[in-house]
Amino acid sequence: MVHMLTTFNLAQGVRLHDFRARLGDFSRLMCSKDMLQQTGPVGRRFRHPIMDTDTDNDREFFFVMSFRDREQCEDAVKYIQQPAPEDSEIHESVYAKVTDPVFSCWDDE
Repeated sequence: MVHMLTTFNLAQGVRLHDFRARLGDFSRLMCSKDMLQQTGPVGRRFRHPIMDTDTDNDREFFFVMSFRDREQCEDAVKYIQQPAPEDSEIHESVYAKVTDPVFSCWDDE
């Protein structure tokens, strides 16, 4: 499986509940198009003096999206870069609710 970790801050004035709802909408859309396996819950960073040593990343929230394989991941990227007109609003509405996003991708094979 291929996973993408997204760390981010919420845009000013955005409530976490609203972000979670839109991310859920987007995830369901991508799953229905077979371009995503699942999206984990949105979590809040736990700044622990021993367990959290990443001083370069000052993001408060995170979630992980999982793809069946690299092909599904690439299909999702292509779709996001050129979404169907009826679907472009949903991705933009998620992206507009965050600031400073950082994406990390890995394959657990």
